Amino acid sequence: MDRPYIICHILSALDGKIAGAFAGTKAAQAASEEYARIRSAYRAEAWLYGTTTTKEFTQYKKPVLEPDCQDVPDGDYIADTNLRFYYISLDTAGEIGWESGIFQKPGRPGAHVIEILTEETPAAYRAYLRKKGVSYIIAGDTSLDCKAATEKLKRLFMINTILICGGGTVNWTFIQQGVVDELSLILAPAADGDPSTPTVFEKSELLAVTAPVEFQLKNAEQLRDSGVWLTYLVK
Repeated sequence: MDRPYIICHILSALDGKIAGAFAGTKAAQAASEEYARIRSAYRAEAWLYGTTTTKEFTQYKKPVLEPDCQDVPDGDYIADTNLRFYYISLDTAGEIGWESGIFQKPGRPGAHVIEILTEETPAAYRAYLRKKGVSYIIAGDTSLDCKAATEKLKRLFMINTILICGGGTVNWTFIQQGVVDELSLILAPAADGDPSTPTVFEKSELLAVTAPVEFQLKNAEQLRDSGVWLTYLVK
């Protein structure tokens, strides 16, 4: 395979929500602990997140850009690092602020940051990433090309397994572009019915059309405190 094996690993309420009031319940907390345990057990070399989720993780820090950065080299950029675990983020508009090229979150291993951009991502933002020691790859001209992105992640960083951990838009975009192999869905025995919160899969406004996707059940396992772990192959 010329790209990594890719698994969507998601924690959801029974009503399909991946965020909201349900997350504060005792039942959801137990499922969240199981989600983290299974995520670590996969031993993937990289975890991939969408722009919105990364903004939450980085506390909505904004990049400070230099006004004149027209001499930034074309193409991809691989920053120096001795880490072999990666935090990958979509950021085609160049909106995320980074302290450095290492992402560290409590309870998680330190990870080298790789951003996925397009040719239209501003040169000033690419210069900012270079200054911060953040690697980036260019995948697509005006819109995201998931196939090109995943092939580069394997070729340039030798990543063989990626967990896509949300949100719903990135989950659906990668599935629609045919580069997701498996779905790992942890169901928390809770729901809140809020129609305004995000779901497991959501269509991006940048996708002109989408088609239904079918899945084949691979395994079903009951977890502690009435949680359920479902794994599916993407047909």
